[in-house]
This record gives sequence, structure tokens and C-alpha cells, in this order.
Amino acid sequence: MATEENSSKIARRTEPGIGDDEDRLSSLPDQVLSHILSFMETKYAVGTAVLSRRWEDLWTRVSILDLDSRLIYESLNKEEEELEPASEAVLERRESEFCRFVDKVLGQHKNLNSLTRFRFHFSNGHRKVLSETRFKREFVFGPPMEEIDVMIRGKSKFGIPLCMRCIPESFYTLRNLKVAKLSGVMLGAINQSALLPSVKILRLYRVEMKDGESLDRLLCGCHVLETLHLKNCRLSDKNEGDRIEVSLPLLKNLKISHYAIWDGPMCPIVIEAPNLEDLYVEDFAELQLNGTNPLPCLHSAHVDVQVESYSAVIRLLSQISNAKKLNLSGVTLSLLSAVDYVQLPVFPNLTHLTIEIGEFQGSIWHSLLKSASKLQSLVFDKEKTSGVERMRWEDFETASTPECLLSSLEEIKIKDLAIYPGVKKIIAYLLGAGAVLKKVNMHPNGTYLKLKGHKDFVPLLELPKRSSACEVELIFFDDEDFSRDSDAESNTSDDNDGEDVFL
Repeated sequence: MATEENSSKIARRTEPGIGDDEDRLSSLPDQVLSHILSFMETKYAVGTAVLSRRWEDLWTRVSILDLDSRLIYESLNKEEEELEPASEAVLERRESEFCRFVDKVLGQHKNLNSLTRFRFHFSNGHRKVLSETRFKREFVFGPPMEEIDVMIRGKSKFGIPLCMRCIPESFYTLRNLKVAKLSGVMLGAINQSALLPSVKILRLYRVEMKDGESLDRLLCGCHVLETLHLKNCRLSDKNEGDRIEVSLPLLKNLKISHYAIWDGPMCPIVIEAPNLEDLYVEDFAELQLNGTNPLPCLHSAHVDVQVESYSAVIRLLSQISNAKKLNLSGVTLSLLSAVDYVQLPVFPNLTHLTIEIGEFQGSIWHSLLKSASKLQSLVFDKEKTSGVERMRWEDFETASTPECLLSSLEEIKIKDLAIYPGVKKIIAYLLGAGAVLKKVNMHPNGTYLKLKGHKDFVPLLELPKRSSACEVELIFFDDEDFSRDSDAESNTSDDNDGEDVFL
């Protein structure tokens, strides 16, 4: 019996194609091997050249290049353990090594014009080092290119990128390009409309453009654009009256964050985007969407603007009034509260609302509830620029109860809760008016807990509720060095050993 088993094992090992030492990979055609290497980081693809003579130049035919300085830096870290990581000598050595690697790859690649994807990430760059690479001198994008991801990162003490450089002019005529992500670079003057008929995703971060007209021409060339992100972008030249106007009929996702100019006022952007679904606006109020009409397809919107123009904020809120989900920052609400009478637009489709609690009057959130008759979920969040000591819940007028509290609001969440004047009154009002409430979650602020303990929060559980189905929950996130206050424990059930306290 044992002899038969051993003979069968020997037979299986000697069957053609199943030998232990057989190299199936090498039996593949060169074209297939190069295609496989395309999906590796280029550093490792180049490393396969040492395997054998046949593998020496297989990497030179890959259709994807992924050049990331962090991979080169990692290989030098062990040799530099005794040197100060942030020293100029270490930085220059790392950057020089990466630039030599880039020169080798771009110099030995057989056909750069055949690339379909190109990723180039260079951190802590110095302009004098970067300018020595072939990427600066010779590289052009070929017609088959479908995806470009270029990030050059490095800042001076003033926060201005050091290593900005112009993207090759061939970028503006890539008919097959679908995704473009550019960071820390310059887009030169565009004298005629770009021709990027296939681009669906365009993300520009810390990109310097010559003027508003160049950005206008770039966007006008993206006929099927679906996602547009502009963050920390700047215009080096500002002409009085500059205004960017573009029609993007297929745009679904728009994010504008800290869009600015080197000097002078912001350049207004007017976008006709009837199919926009998601909008994120931060620190930029000079945005006009879809003329004067509300966006019909809008699903979610985040608005965080710091301007002195009340009318600009109201205009933007009117244009996004069809949103189903809305997030409003504390500074935005502070602006609205600064006027004597606030005429908010009606939000007929709004079901989820998140507002940041800052130094604004409570009547603003109450006015928002009146404008959203179908609201189902309400979140009070802490303003991201505030500390606990700045959070204030002001008095509010309750002349009439918002319709959503009577018919639709089911969930309320209060984050970073601290017990300051007016807090208990507002929570009591919400619990007493919420006819269909199912859940109220309160997350006490950790700093306040350490200073005052749990006892200030437990009375909130005893407030009367209009909805018998409503569950009120206090969620404590205690660290290992902070134990539950004994007074708080005495007000909870003896068998509750978890972090949640609820009724």
C-alpha cells in the first residue's frame, strides 16, 4: 500500500508541466512579461534586470511608469541612520539619487510615446536638482496616455512651493487622457482651447496658472468632465475683471478649496453644471452655479466660506437648496447670524443636516430646521477651528415648532458636547418637540470630561421626551488613565459596564 502511494507521488511529480523546478514565467512571450511588469512600481520592475540577460531590457517596454521618490528614500534610510533626517546633506543626497534613477528610466525606456499611465511623485524637491532630470528637459506625453498623476512637493518657510515647473505642452492635446492629477506644478499660458475630449477626472492641487483665461481654456477643452477638484490653486497674473465662465454639462463632483490669487481679489468662477451631484466649497464664495436656478440633481453639499458678503452666501445656498445632504461650517453660520433678519431659502429635499457649533446665535440652526420640512437626521458638530472654551449654545426663539420636529426628524447626534449655558435648554427643547424621534446620541467632549467628570451629563438622560420610541444615549470615550466618575456611575444601572449610558 505504501509502495503504491509513493509511486503515485513520483508519477505526479514527473508529469509534464508540473515539475518542481520548472520556470513557467520565463516561458511567456516578452510582450506579456513587459505587460506584467507594467503593474509593478517602476523601481521593482527595473530591479528584475538582474535576473538574467533576457530580463535586462524587458522593463524598458512597460506601458506604465510609476516613479515615486519615497521608494528611493526608503532604500537609503538604513545608510543614513546616524545622520540627522532633516539635514540638507541627507535631503540633497536623496533627491540626487532619485533624479539619477529618473534619468536612467526615461533615458533607457524604448518608447515613452507608448505610455498609457504616468505617475511621478517627488517629495522635498529642490528646483536646482529637479531641473537636471530628463523629465524637465525632454519628456513629452504621447497620444496613448490615459492617466497622469504628477505631484511635486516642497515648501519654503512661507509655504510657497519651491519646485513648481511647467507641464509639457503635449499635455493639452492628449485625446485619450481620462484622468489628470497635478500637484505642485505650473500650467503655462494656454493660447488656445485645450483639446482633452476624454478627460473625466481633473484634480489640480497647489497648481499655479498664468491667468484666469488659461484656466478657462483648460476647462473648456474637457467636454466630458465628471469630477473637478481645485485646491490651493493660484493665478500668477490677475487682470481686472477676470471671470471664468465654463459649461460642463456632465460634471457630477465639484470641489473647490482655498482657491486663491497671488495678489488681489479672487477671480469669480461661473460653472453651468446642470447634472452636479456633489459639491464641496471651502474658503471660496466667488462661485456661481447653474445661473440663478437651483441645481436639480444635487445630492450633497458642504459649504465653508469666510467672506463679508451675506448676499453671496445666500445666493450659494439658494443654488444648492435641492441638496439631500448639507454640511454648513461654523464660520458660514456666523456670517448669517451677523445680520438682523435672515431670509434662508427653502430646502425641500433636505434629509440630512450637519452644522458646526461655533460662536453664532442658536436662532440660525432653528431657522434651518424651519426651512427643511423633510429633515430626518440632524448632527451638531464642533467647529474645526474652535476649542471647547469657544463653543456656545445661545438662546433662541421658539415662536413656532419646525415641521420636521413634528413629522420627520428621527435621529439627532451631538458631538463634542460640553455643558455650557443654554445647552440643557436646547436639548430639552429638541426632546420635547421631537414627535417621531427614535435616537439621540450625545458624545461628551473628552477635555471637558477630564476637567468636570460625568456628573454634568447624566441629568440629560432624565429630560422628558415627546416620543416614547426615542432612545437617548450618552457615549463616553474614556482613555485608560481616566475612570468613570462615581457620581455618574450611581445614576446608571449597576450592570452597565460598557461605555454607553442610555435610557
